[in-house]
Amino acid sequence: MKKSISLLTLLFIAMLSFAQTPGESIKIKKKHGKIINVDTQEKLSKDDLKLLLDEESYDYYIRGRKQRNISNHLWANSAACAASSIVFFTVGNRIQNDCTNNHVHDNNDDFYCDNTTGTIAFWLMGGMMAVGTIIDAIPATVLTICSNKNINNAVDGYNKNTTDVTLGFGATNNGIGLTLKF
Repeated sequence: MKKSISLLTLLFIAMLSFAQTPGESIKIKKKHGKIINVDTQEKLSKDDLKLLLDEESYDYYIRGRKQRNISNHLWANSAACAASSIVFFTVGNRIQNDCTNNHVHDNNDDFYCDNTTGTIAFWLMGGMMAVGTIIDAIPATVLTICSNKNINNAVDGYNKNTTDVTLGFGATNNGIGLTLKF
C-alpha cells in the first residue's frame, strides 16, 4: 500500500510540475533546400539542427547540404556555358551571313569567303560550350535529386521520432520528474 501511494504521489507531482513544456517538440519541414520550423516559418540554423536532430538525421542533413552546394555551382557553370554557347553561335552565324552577303569571287568565279576560319572557330567554340552545358547539367541534376532525398530523410527521421510517445523519468527544464514525450 505504501508503494502504491508513493507511486501515485510521485506521478501526481510529476504531472503538476509540467515536466515537458509544449514548446519542446516542434514540427519541421523542408523548404527550398533548408529546414524550417512549421510553426514560426523560420529557417533553423545548423547549430539548432545539431541539437534537434538525432545523429543519423543530422548526417543526412549535412550530406544533403553539401550536395546542394555543389549542385548550385554546377547549375551556375551550366548556365554560363549555355550563355557562352548562344553568344558563339550568334557571332558565328553573323560572320557567316556577312561573308555570304559580301561574297568574294576568285579568278575562276568560284565563291570563297575570307572569314571561314573565324566562322569555324566560333561554331566550334559554340559546340564545345553546348557540350559543356550538358556535361555540367547531368551531374547537377543527379546531385540535386540526391540532396532533396537526403534532406527529406532528415526531416522525415525527425518528424517520425517526434510522433512516438515515450514515458521516461529524468531531468527536465523544471526539475526532475516523469516525462511524456510525443
